[in-house]
Amino acid sequence: MACFGLKAQVGISYYPFQSEVGINSNVDKLLWGDLRLASNTFYGNITTETNVMWNVKRYQKVSVYTGLGANFNFFNAAGDLPITNGYAAFAGCRFRFSKAWPGLQLAFELSPYFNTSFSGGTLRSSLGLAYQF
Repeated sequence: MACFGLKAQVGISYYPFQSEVGINSNVDKLLWGDLRLASNTFYGNITTETNVMWNVKRYQKVSVYTGLGANFNFFNAAGDLPITNGYAAFAGCRFRFSKAWPGLQLAFELSPYFNTSFSGGTLRSSLGLAYQF
């Protein structure tokens, strides 16, 4: 009987300073997706962010990427408000720690965020830990 190694196509991330938890597809692919949920907030203020990322450059220990995303609050529908909060652009990198822990990564991102009317926004910075299964 032969044994075959399996590599999952999913990863998780946590950004403690922003209180965000993320689930992503395989970050080693050229294009990958990311879904983030706000934690540590009121139920009516929980936001979901969907992002599409593109690896610009991949090295052995570092991946540099960019991407676009949209931010939603599905609880807004209960108050007859739009569910789309805004849009974001991403520039980031993921550092792999060691060969002993190949899935463990340090994630750093800068992302300008704009409201839906593009009349205001913020420059967000994120630092977190990720693990690619």
